[in-house]
Amino acid sequence: MAETVRQVPPKYGAPEHVFHPRLGSYGRRLAASAAPLLLVVLATAVIVYRRPAGPVTAVLALTALVGLVGAYARLRPALAVLTPGYVLVSRWVGFRAVPRERITQVVTVEKLLAPRSGSGRTRGRPYLWFVTASGRRALGLDGTVWDARTLDELARASGAQHVNFRQATPAQVSESWPRLVPWHVRHPRLRYAASSLALLAVIGLLGWWALASTAGSAG
Repeated sequence: MAETVRQVPPKYGAPEHVFHPRLGSYGRRLAASAAPLLLVVLATAVIVYRRPAGPVTAVLALTALVGLVGAYARLRPALAVLTPGYVLVSRWVGFRAVPRERITQVVTVEKLLAPRSGSGRTRGRPYLWFVTASGRRALGLDGTVWDARTLDELARASGAQHVNFRQATPAQVSESWPRLVPWHVRHPRLRYAASSLALLAVIGLLGWWALASTAGSAG
């Protein structure tokens, strides 16, 4: 897994600037990982206290593993690197690299608000997008992991034209860049609803399997 600057392949050139999320961003990261960690706790508790039959235990263990992977995806070390010719962002395996010559603008939002935020609501997450000449997203850094100050430093170090919003909704950003903001950011309520339903479904299945296995053992 790409977690340190030493893992940057030589073909991309020598790193000029290296960026990591600040410790202050871990509050959002922990909040985002709460649901998968809850799955791990529930699955482990059922295995330990209910001791279900073999197949059920295997399913519960797989559920716990999926939860651990989901939590680690949000908590793992993140890295962004600028070399003379590329912008690189770490991923599970290697780096996602974009030639700097493709990037014409970098857009940052210090607080990306909910799509229907009222005038009195100012809570939001920072975001950064590297934009191509056609207005498409070349790379995006999510405020779930990254903090506003680091994203601003990255934008300025990139040398591209920098457009910054103190706060904006996805619709306001899309007025100038219609293809920039991804679907899950423009419709967060649908994403949250889907993830909540999936979590409830898994919890329901865990409870049903636990009860079924207990009844089978008693019979």
